[in-house]
Amino acid sequence: MKSTFTLTTAAALLGLMVLAGGAQAQDKPREVLTGGHSVSAPQENRIYVMDSVFNHLTESRVHVYDYTNGKFLGMVPTAFNGHVQLSNDGKKIYTMTTYHERITRGKRSDVVEVWDADKLTFEKEISLPPKRVQGLNYDGLFRQTTDGKFIVLQNASPATSIGIVDVAKGDYVEDVTAAAGCWSVIPQPNRPRSFMTICGDGGLLTINLGEDGKVASQSRSKQMFSVKDDPIFIAPALDKDKAYFVSYYGNVYSADFSGDEVKVDGPWSMLNDEDKAKNWVPGGYNLVGLHRASGRMYVFMHPDGKEGTHKFPAAEIWVMDTKTKKRLARIPGRDALSMTIDQQRNLLLTLDGGNVNVYDISQPEPKLLRTIEGAAEASLQVQFHPVGGV
Repeated sequence: MKSTFTLTTAAALLGLMVLAGGAQAQDKPREVLTGGHSVSAPQENRIYVMDSVFNHLTESRVHVYDYTNGKFLGMVPTAFNGHVQLSNDGKKIYTMTTYHERITRGKRSDVVEVWDADKLTFEKEISLPPKRVQGLNYDGLFRQTTDGKFIVLQNASPATSIGIVDVAKGDYVEDVTAAAGCWSVIPQPNRPRSFMTICGDGGLLTINLGEDGKVASQSRSKQMFSVKDDPIFIAPALDKDKAYFVSYYGNVYSADFSGDEVKVDGPWSMLNDEDKAKNWVPGGYNLVGLHRASGRMYVFMHPDGKEGTHKFPAAEIWVMDTKTKKRLARIPGRDALSMTIDQQRNLLLTLDGGNVNVYDISQPEPKLLRTIEGAAEASLQVQFHPVGGV
């Protein structure tokens, strides 16, 4: 009886406490949500982590952080399999996403959305044909021209084309069907409205847009790489007038677009005999970057490479000199899958799917400054807020 009485009394007391707590909670004033606030950190401190939340893709979102201290600043929802980029002037956040009437089924609506980058508030949407690429977050699937006037995006229905969006007018201009059989968008930083795409014959197609966003001219390079024997990753290390592509087997190809037509060159190998014996190869998603002032290229690498390991995380980060074609440094890769570089402040961000690493790259060997842990559930893309132009 004593044990039963004690348990009953305890249960009664717990119930009274819950009731009392509920009454106290009801007495507290309700929070009032207000709009019009700006993100607390300066623009130059902000980074954007595109979280695909792979296990529930209908709820993808962009997380905004202060890279100097890891503070979470806000979020932009991007619905199903969203993609993101910042406008070149840093004033807007552009997202590309898909809505279905019944979330996972029903009529499909593809849109580009424009958000205010300071207040993280929605401004407008631009309708797209329902065929924008449904893929993971490679940088080359959702871009803009160097002058910022047009958004350029990859379509796949599964037939490939490239879509052009006039941001100011809010119009979908046209499909670039000349890009059939090609994949990805690589803006040319030295031209206002030109971009390249990688084609199935191993060459590059260059598209030049007119003031109206329609194709003004186009040209194809000669074959740059063998699609069968030495395929390349679609994400290049991009200079002002040159792009460096790495292959699945550690070779580097370059595309010079300083003249009227693209001139391709290569390959040269990043590997010495010892590296080849251990089968070191590149791996990841957005896996290369270039520090333009120094000519240093950063590449994610892993040993024991074989067929199918081209998306493996980084065991090491290699620093290559694009002028001498020599390796300058190698550091632990921290299982990174994607990277981005800030040219003005000599910073490198790497991302392992959830954690963001911040490096100082003012010297040949990168120095780890901090790690932002748990920045996303399943992310393959991280970006700086634009500072000082493209």
